[in-house]
Amino acid sequence: MELLAVLTIIAVGATISVPAISGAQKRAANTTCLSRMRALGSGILLYATDQAGAMPRSFHSAGAYSVPHWPVTIAPYLGISAEAGTPEWEAAFQKYFRCPADKRTDSTIFSYALNVHYELDPDGDDYVGSPARWRTLGSISRPAKSILLAESRPIPYGDHLMCHQWSTVNAARNALDATRHGKTSNYLFADGHAESLPVEATFNPGAGINLWNPSLAK
Repeated sequence: MELLAVLTIIAVGATISVPAISGAQKRAANTTCLSRMRALGSGILLYATDQAGAMPRSFHSAGAYSVPHWPVTIAPYLGISAEAGTPEWEAAFQKYFRCPADKRTDSTIFSYALNVHYELDPDGDDYVGSPARWRTLGSISRPAKSILLAESRPIPYGDHLMCHQWSTVNAARNALDATRHGKTSNYLFADGHAESLPVEATFNPGAGINLWNPSLAK
């Protein structure tokens, strides 16, 4: 009977501890993700400062301007000296550009994607606020409310989010990995801070919420 009681206690303890450990691991992954996003934000802002305020570009426009896309552009500001495609770059990619809650390992698939608004061109893009542009830090009137990076769904070479084309909350959900951390995912803002938010708190046209378009963010 005593042995049975001990086994019962152990079994009950196990059922309690497993969820607790799982919850702690998820919280740790979220904390690390937020820290990585802030590091990326620091790299982007430092780059922009060195470029007279000009923001880096994603695959959306980098090719047209013959410049690297934003992860390669900001790599030196993160202390990464390796060239893309090398083993050293692969290691750095997993350290900086991969959320720990994102179990993918393919370095052509990013955990984080750039808000495309910072490279839109009124001559080639259709967007709310045109012909206004937000190519420089100084042109972003509310940086603490304007999203810079977010957690995206797995798309090969998808280093940016075409959020200027969204018209519904579902469109945002389809592009974002909106529940990577439970009911939320993480967002980096143009002032360098990061937050865990539900997708509806970032984009909900029916409620007048749009933290993606710098002219509408409030």
